[in-house]
Amino acid sequence: MEKGQGTFFEDSGSLPQQTVRENKFTGHSYPTGEILVIGDIFQFTLDVSEFSPEDVIMTFSNNMIEVHAEKLGDDGSVTNTFSHQCKLPSSVDPKSVTMTMDSSGFLTVRAHRLQ
Repeated sequence: MEKGQGTFFEDSGSLPQQTVRENKFTGHSYPTGEILVIGDIFQFTLDVSEFSPEDVIMTFSNNMIEVHAEKLGDDGSVTNTFSHQCKLPSSVDPKSVTMTMDSSGFLTVRAHRLQ
């Protein structure tokens, strides 16, 4: 099982260091799991390429985003799981949280800052 957690501390005064490195499994050089701040948008990307879009579930409550995925085998048994949590700052508009999955299996979660 693969687990990850990312946090943006609103009061810290600095952003987490973003390291772009090649993913050892896919060869992609996308930053994964860490929050990027682009203007008024908070964004993070996860590699869920081993899962179909219908296997991925995202929930958002109390500024905590949770992404879960579960892959079932032909016999109905769980063959792979993924879980990631990320706490966003309180200045995020909860109605603006979106998720998109590209054709190579990268899930991008975006949220806008409250105006």
